[in-house]
Amino acid sequence: MSLLNSVLMAAPILHKAFLFDCMVGVTDREKFLAYYPASDLNLGIKVGDQLRAGSINATAVAENRRVVRKIGKEVYGIPYIAVGYPIVENGQVVGCLATGVTTDREDQLRALAENLTGALENIAVHTESLAKEANDLAQASHILSDTAVTMEKKIAETSQINQLIRDISTRSNVLGLNAVLEAARAGAAGRGFSVVAEEIRRLSQTTSTSAKSIFRILDEMNELVGTVTGEMEKTMNHSLQQSTRIQELDAVMQQLRKMAEQLRETAMSTGRME
Repeated sequence: MSLLNSVLMAAPILHKAFLFDCMVGVTDREKFLAYYPASDLNLGIKVGDQLRAGSINATAVAENRRVVRKIGKEVYGIPYIAVGYPIVENGQVVGCLATGVTTDREDQLRALAENLTGALENIAVHTESLAKEANDLAQASHILSDTAVTMEKKIAETSQINQLIRDISTRSNVLGLNAVLEAARAGAAGRGFSVVAEEIRRLSQTTSTSAKSIFRILDEMNELVGTVTGEMEKTMNHSLQQSTRIQELDAVMQQLRKMAEQLRETAMSTGRME
């Protein structure tokens, strides 16, 4: 029995024995002698069909070598990989054993991996931008917090000046009161001085009232600045925490990008290109 006939007899067994659902064909040097399609890969070949010039089978027969070729979806509507192996008997090529499996799943997997990689790269760009913004916000909060502390010091200094004004007002009031008493003792001769002394007392009272208002406003400002300082510290802490979490997220994104790249390379390696 010739080797070609033996391969013909073994072809249906091979068709069922392969781990993957596989297309199997056997040819002589000119035509198909047997064809067993896969459930998801049927090229419509019939026994007796002539080998097409440049096809895997024709190339394997003509060049006496194993030919592996990936066929795109645009040819038969199904992407697949086919292998043509020459059958050599007594030093002569007498035919070809062809096998083929669909690569639709591999192509989908590769496309998914590429889409995933692109999405992760996009997320990584936005994550880096968020991290920078969070860092800028933390720095701005720190500056505002320092500014608020400086304002508290300035308010304290203003309070000291205001206290000095109140002291001057109190002393002016005492001096004015004393002047009024002395003017009263002087009688008619002290009437003019009495008017001036009374104006001094009124001015000191007005100054005292204004100083109290200033004290009240400064106290309110100091309270507001304290509130702002507290909120700035909270904002700064939140910003630092956000920056840390974004950095952790970026590290996870980097790992996912590596995994997606490995997935893409694995999908490409299943292509088994020639």
